[in-house]
Amino acid sequence: MINFKNDKERIAFLEDYRNGNNGWYLWESSQDLGRRWWRYDLPDCAFIVEEEKHTPIENAWWTNEALSPWRTLQWFIIKDWEKPFGDQKGSRTMALNELKRIKKEQKHG
Repeated sequence: MINFKNDKERIAFLEDYRNGNNGWYLWESSQDLGRRWWRYDLPDCAFIVEEEKHTPIENAWWTNEALSPWRTLQWFIIKDWEKPFGDQKGSRTMALNELKRIKKEQKHG
């Protein structure tokens, strides 16, 4: 697992979920639905980020995401693959807390 020094590094890692060089990978994609799912596997769970394709807004000064044809739709934190996928919705904040929990367990484990 990647070793982070602080929350700034953890958040940068979570926001960079499209980067295959840091362990994230494109898990599923559906052109028909205009959706794709990025995944990062941890020892006892997986983070999954669902994206939705949309029409980028030209000259959008208020956000970089407006320039991309993909936007973040939903986060999932999968701890039990037997449970329905939709029951394991999460958020980036919850993913950040999972990274902290794992780091704490590694220190005391």
